Amino acid sequence: MIPDTATANADVRVRRVADFDVIERAFRAGVSRSHLVPDTKVEATFERRRPPLEATDRSRALARKAQAVYAELGKELGVDDSSKGAGTDAAFAALSGKPAVVENFGLQGFNYHSSEAEFVELDSIEPRLYLLARMIMEASRE
Repeated sequence: MIPDTATANADVRVRRVADFDVIERAFRAGVSRSHLVPDTKVEATFERRRPPLEATDRSRALARKAQAVYAELGKELGVDDSSKGAGTDAAFAALSGKPAVVENFGLQGFNYHSSEAEFVELDSIEPRLYLLARMIMEASRE
């Protein structure tokens, strides 16, 4: 039995914004080659909803500044500027090219965005608030 209509959805994440172009071309080519059922019509849409946050020279410099501020407390701030292939709200700000955008300097914890019990490490609150305040002070001087 062939239904009157059918719908399929997929969520694709990329490491670079430019990767969306490659995936969309492959997707559209695959759809055009895969018309398996005679007398049917396939309509394909491709939406770019969640861009990845790509590191820039400015964001790397800002991260190094944050590491220096955190070191004042005798703490180490890990920085990973490799794209993880996930979408993030911060990437929308970064796409404009104007601000230097960094992410993941908030409170430490585990199970963010999960159905598990989320938690925040209480000992991370004070140092991370210090980092935020100092970063705002540093930015206002520039």
